[in-house]
Amino acid sequence: MPQRARLIVALSMGVVTAVLIPPSFAFAQGRGRAPANPADVTAVVQAYRVLEQADHDYQGHRVKAMEHLRKAGLILGVTLKGNGKGQEQQGDSDSQLKQAQSMLQRMGTSKVSGKRHQRAMTHVTNALSELQTALSIK
Repeated sequence: MPQRARLIVALSMGVVTAVLIPPSFAFAQGRGRAPANPADVTAVVQAYRVLEQADHDYQGHRVKAMEHLRKAGLILGVTLKGNGKGQEQQGDSDSQLKQAQSMLQRMGTSKVSGKRHQRAMTHVTNALSELQTALSIK
């Protein structure tokens, strides 16, 4: 087979392979690990976004919880940025912290396993502790 024909066949096989393998699987395989559980990613991202909207009046514990969630996000392959500029009344802000707390507690009771989940849960547990402390501050 002429060299040009071999090149066309090789390129065609590469295109077919790229189309048939789902991107998340191909990405995960290239890094040698399985993709993160979508439910974990959703819980961490949503809780972070809720905390972003909350008031700043928690003696730094809300921001510490967000930092733990940022670290959990990195483990799960998500980059979270910002610390929010919420200016709600204390009661509304408390409700937002409780909402985030509930999301993260469900993540802890899920049937998901694996090293990435366990590593992320270390940070989620720390975030829950910070939220508990924040909610005790009036």
